[in-house]
Amino acid sequence: MRESIDDVRKRIEKIDYEILRMMANRTAAAVEMGKMKASESIPLRAPAVEERVVERYISQAREFGMSASSASQIARLLIRESIEQQGHIPRPSLTKRMLIIGGTGKMGRWLSDLFEARGHRIRVHDIVDSDKFPMERDLERGVRDAEVVIIATPISVTREMLEKVVELRPEALVFDIASIKSPFQDVLRKGAADGLSICSLHPMFGPETYSIIDRNVVVCNCGSTDAVDRARELFDGANLMEMDVEEHDPIMAYVLGLGHATNIAFFESLRASGRSFEELSQAASTTFQRQVETARDVASENASLYYEIQKMNPYNAEALAFLQRALEDVRSAAERADRGAFERMMGEGREYFGGSQ
Repeated sequence: MRESIDDVRKRIEKIDYEILRMMANRTAAAVEMGKMKASESIPLRAPAVEERVVERYISQAREFGMSASSASQIARLLIRESIEQQGHIPRPSLTKRMLIIGGTGKMGRWLSDLFEARGHRIRVHDIVDSDKFPMERDLERGVRDAEVVIIATPISVTREMLEKVVELRPEALVFDIASIKSPFQDVLRKGAADGLSICSLHPMFGPETYSIIDRNVVVCNCGSTDAVDRARELFDGANLMEMDVEEHDPIMAYVLGLGHATNIAFFESLRASGRSFEELSQAASTTFQRQVETARDVASENASLYYEIQKMNPYNAEALAFLQRALEDVRSAAERADRGAFERMMGEGREYFGGSQ
């Protein structure tokens, strides 16, 4: 008897259930492996092993007539889920007493939750009481008792807080997570030169991020190799990029300053047009929709933080000057009917991003 569409759908539903059950079994096995990693202090990530898993999926997918792209996506999704679960397994040998200054702010709370899930003991020093973690009112006592001190305050007050902590000459690992480093990089350098275990970090994501796995974290070396090594260990599972602290802000002028400004200019241009978003959306191209998704996210972000990133990075002026020049070049090429100039810009952009895909 020939199957109906409903019959096939029911068969697919059963297969879906089996897929999920096997995924759960795979994750359970990964958790067992994670416990072994934790007991032996083995890093969460093993990039070479992960790539072999992906290659295995691609190779075996061909036997079933599946695309390499789909197989790769499935493999990476399963790897990510495994590492997510492993990342929540406490590592007794690495458990630290942490003081998070600014721990009731959005990123401070995010870090508190992350490190508590990894088995660390958290105390918070802030002007607002935490509804979850013990408060430490006495900064000096908190710094003295901690093995890790994290400064998660707004950029505008990070220097002041760093100076207070450095003055206490802690034995703990000390780092901030500010998006801009120029206003206080001299404090960081001096602290490291005086023998403190101090560095500077920048998580390249916001507090809405679900997990640290596969997320970028910049680790700024301020002169203490010990601090860099200890900080890297705490953020195991992330994509860690190390650089000297002086390199940070020139790069962030483009990664953050230019990126933010471009999206703000985009939605400001739309608003100034006098046309409603609904009207424009009805005729939206794929490119417009993608740009809108990013711009909408930017528009809903912390305006005070974005202002500080624009105002306090001394290298932003250069990046924005390039943006202004590029906009003028685009406008000029079209107005002068200079097809060659326009095509040259497009070609150079294609080459910059690695050529044709």
